Amino acid sequence: MNRQIAGMLVGLSLFSGCGSESQPASQQAVKPENTAKTIAQTTTEKKRETSSEESLPHQKPNLTASATAQAKVDDISLQKAEEFFLRGLEFQKQGKLAESTQELTMAIKLNPQVSRYYFHRGSAWADLKQDASAIVDLTKAIEMDPKNAQYFYTRALFFMTRGGAELAVKDFTKAIECKPDSHQALNNRGLLFATTGKLKEARADFERVLEIKPDSIDAMNNLGFALMNLNETDKALEVLNRVLQLNPKYLNAYDNRGLVWQRRKEYDKAIADFTKAIELSPNSLKFYRQRMTVYQLAKQPEKQKADEEKIIWLQKLAGLNERLAKTPDDTELILERAQFYLASEMREKAMKDYAKIVELTQDTGRGYYIRGALYLEENKLDRCIQECSRAIKIQPQPEAYSVRGDAFMKQGDVEHALRDFERAKRIDEIVAKAYLMRSKSYKEQGEHKKAAQDYERAVAIDPSLGPGKLDKEKTAGKPVIRPIQ
Repeated sequence: MNRQIAGMLVGLSLFSGCGSESQPASQQAVKPENTAKTIAQTTTEKKRETSSEESLPHQKPNLTASATAQAKVDDISLQKAEEFFLRGLEFQKQGKLAESTQELTMAIKLNPQVSRYYFHRGSAWADLKQDASAIVDLTKAIEMDPKNAQYFYTRALFFMTRGGAELAVKDFTKAIECKPDSHQALNNRGLLFATTGKLKEARADFERVLEIKPDSIDAMNNLGFALMNLNETDKALEVLNRVLQLNPKYLNAYDNRGLVWQRRKEYDKAIADFTKAIELSPNSLKFYRQRMTVYQLAKQPEKQKADEEKIIWLQKLAGLNERLAKTPDDTELILERAQFYLASEMREKAMKDYAKIVELTQDTGRGYYIRGALYLEENKLDRCIQECSRAIKIQPQPEAYSVRGDAFMKQGDVEHALRDFERAKRIDEIVAKAYLMRSKSYKEQGEHKKAAQDYERAVAIDPSLGPGKLDKEKTAGKPVIRPIQ
């Protein structure tokens, strides 16, 4: 089975507590057979199948000259087919699935008698979500080689990820018949039994896995879940404790053990296990919901409310992430998430989003002054001026001048602030205040005419800064906001 079809199983969550969530690949409940081993076997299979092909009628002794020539042509075709096949495998390794299917199709056209060609093309179709083509090829491979456990196992995974639990169970069973020590097939069949309420059958499969592979903590975890649902909580705790001894960071074991403690009404221990699960997977809605339920049972309303609020927060974040997954280069959405992080005091994550905006707007410099606005809000004025200056250097924009003007204003550099406000063509109360401040400065320097002009500008923008009505003679030359030299 190629590496991509394994990838589509990572997010598979069959039911609470069983399987895997946010865990290393080595701890996942649903795992493919050894990919490297499968590919390594292709050479051996090639020899076996080619040997079979050599017995075809056109290769019998006493061939005519014409038949001999035809045999040479066929040998060349077989060799070319294998070359196409190997290129197809290489493309699969690189994640170039469309190219892989093209190469494998050429291999099949040249030599339609090789099962592994159909098998690998079927796996590629599955990863491309071309389900109809995938099932045709995987079934063709099985028909050609009905003793191959790997073929049944891969088709079972295909059914499993498409909601075909009953068909998957049948194929896992076939794989086990072909290869009785296939612990992956046993483990996955056990998971499917558990989801359909066949807990005794699930338990038997997990126990069989542990006979074959005693150190399989995935099977131990799943066995613990089955035992819990069979109300054998003492045995369940024994198994799950063993899992956590072997791997103190095994996420779902904390989840399962928390559920066991909850059944036993040992709420403090359940809360401790769900809290540990949250530490290992901070964005998991499931673990917060489960801990919230236990807080409710334990009559701790304040902590229950805190988890409710956290769940709402996580749902909002999940919504933002979902929208960004569809349009990952939408700078407005990225900015919205950055501000969401900032509001939650998650500055490090927010700054990563700001950096992404800078990266996406290198041609306009917009990201620099957006980040500059953040530094302004945090009163990091030198950083703000630096960021806005970068933006202006790339492409002078009113927004960049405006933000930099505010930073100069906070520094008390009124002259530079007014220059930037003028370039931004900005008129508001802050600009009025800047004119008033410079007016006072001119007055102190004895430059009364300039002082009067700035005072006039300030009051024209914000009348609350001066008398209710200006001397008509002084304002006759409207507009009162005159160009700054």
